[in-house]
Amino acid sequence: MLAALLCGCSVDEISVSSPPPVATPSPTPPSTGFEPALPRLASGPHLGMITGFDPLNAERAEQAALRYQQARASGASVGRVQIDWSELETAPGEFDEQALADAFEDPGLEGMNLVVLVSTLDTEGLTIPAYLMEGDGLRDGLTLGSPEVVNAFTVFLDWLGPQLMAREVWLLSIANEPIGPIEDGLATEDGAVTFYSTAMDRWNEAVPEIGVTATFTLAAPSGIPLFFEAVRSRADIVSLNFYCLTADIQVTGQSEWEARLAQMKADAGDREIFIQELGCPVGYSPQARATFIGGSLENQVAFFEFFGEAFATDPQLRAATMFQLYDWSPELAAMFGDLLRDQGVQVAGDRLEEWLATSGFLRWEDSFERPAWQTWLSQLERVREAREE
Repeated sequence: MLAALLCGCSVDEISVSSPPPVATPSPTPPSTGFEPALPRLASGPHLGMITGFDPLNAERAEQAALRYQQARASGASVGRVQIDWSELETAPGEFDEQALADAFEDPGLEGMNLVVLVSTLDTEGLTIPAYLMEGDGLRDGLTLGSPEVVNAFTVFLDWLGPQLMAREVWLLSIANEPIGPIEDGLATEDGAVTFYSTAMDRWNEAVPEIGVTATFTLAAPSGIPLFFEAVRSRADIVSLNFYCLTADIQVTGQSEWEARLAQMKADAGDREIFIQELGCPVGYSPQARATFIGGSLENQVAFFEFFGEAFATDPQLRAATMFQLYDWSPELAAMFGDLLRDQGVQVAGDRLEEWLATSGFLRWEDSFERPAWQTWLSQLERVREAREE
């Protein structure tokens, strides 16, 4: 479960011994003429955010409530719920409605159009019900494409569909950065193609009102091309995670953002794009500490100015949720850094910890408001104007 909390932090792409990749954009598809495929989401671009993964004390909860009030007033319109398949199916064919209800109780979701991530493959492993698992993998020689696993998920989706129809949900994502478990040998690309193709075909037939997709890193189209295309061809929208970071966790600037955005658009083809996690850490430098990743308050401002402009003007960019309102707490960030340091990867662990500990609009220690928060509010207003509300 701790690994799942990374929720898209692209650890599967970390490389401390090779130079950062240079994005090579493919020809960009036209920026007009995308067919609307999300009937529960009003036309035009939408932005929102998540709070974080640490529990908030009373003071931080009060600050978060204030920020969500400001965000809604400025035009924030989407929110995200995250839960694992393994949390919802407790035994074969037995589903925990209360666990699902609890996932929707975040006060930050009030009044938002919701994306639900129900992970099956997640950044660092399988998030599949325990009765199908043994250790970190599937039991008894099962694969992701085995009929028992495929059929179990189909039954689960038949239960989930009415649950989401009863709520303000416009999109379901059924994987989060699955390239990691595939590269680690916990699943095969062929098995993933079978599993997700079957699931998405069933969902599109049974619940056409709610879009369906899977969420990838930018490495997926080249790293797991058959899987990516199987999803893209069935998805109502292409879902990606994007940060202002290289693969070896160094903060980037606008030329890299432009190149990566062009690549995203090319990979999405004729589909609109949802950026499930859009983030840019400031690094330790603003706190007068030695930095391992670079970054600055000014760079974080520039990042959200750049993407606010992009969402307001490019019809292929449909929605995004910012990652995240609060920094990760020092304790939780250090825990994830230790996961790498304990494997002898000191540099990557230090960089990962700094990224998570400086990822927010609000500093964890004292709720200090970074300048990018006001930039975010202004971009929310700009995007709201772009959808002509």
